[in-house]
Amino acid sequence: SMVTTWGWDIHMKFESITLCTSELEETLQFYEETLECPVEVINQDTFIVQIGETQLQFCRSEDVIQPYYHFAIDIPYNHFYDMKEHYQNILFLLMEDGHHTTYFESFVAHAIYFNDPSGNIVELIARVSNITNEPEFSRISEIGFVCNETNAIYQALSDYKIETFEHAHFEPYALNFLGDTSDESYILLTPEDRRWSFSEKHSIAYPIDIKTETFHLSYDTRHQWHLKQS
Repeated sequence: SMVTTWGWDIHMKFESITLCTSELEETLQFYEETLECPVEVINQDTFIVQIGETQLQFCRSEDVIQPYYHFAIDIPYNHFYDMKEHYQNILFLLMEDGHHTTYFESFVAHAIYFNDPSGNIVELIARVSNITNEPEFSRISEIGFVCNETNAIYQALSDYKIETFEHAHFEPYALNFLGDTSDESYILLTPEDRRWSFSEKHSIAYPIDIKTETFHLSYDTRHQWHLKQS
């Protein structure tokens, strides 16, 4: 008999992600002029960058410390080398083990990394499933969510049919790719003080807000995480 799965066809594509920045003006200028993304200024403390189909919102942080995050932007697999060449001419590409690029066998994807003026570790990832005519930003496909309560968050997310990549064992003290494999969208759930790839920086929990079609995951200024239905 045919089993209908439409009721469980969960999609985790990121609709919007909100990050804090202590370098609002420079960051706005970078996304608008260097990366040539459409930018909408909401007010003097907030702007939105359109990264393909994802809205990336930056809010001014009043903290002395500079908050930073890690996220990955999908670029076309067939344009990886020309985009890499373009960005290494205008940006300082980050390195790991003497290389500017990495290849993920399990994801069948190439990637390069750079810092934006906020200090975010931005990854441009070319997945084999993403072939387009134009060299472009498709969407944000990965976002780091840093919190020491990894087990509780993992349990809460499993209610939304979110699981580890390739059904890997969940590691509370490591970085975990959690998501919807059909979407190739992943929350990188990680505790604090783990070094980010291609960076000297370690993971720190800063306020963040992630909205998908099905849920809304956030971490607030009082160091509390929240998960609710969209």
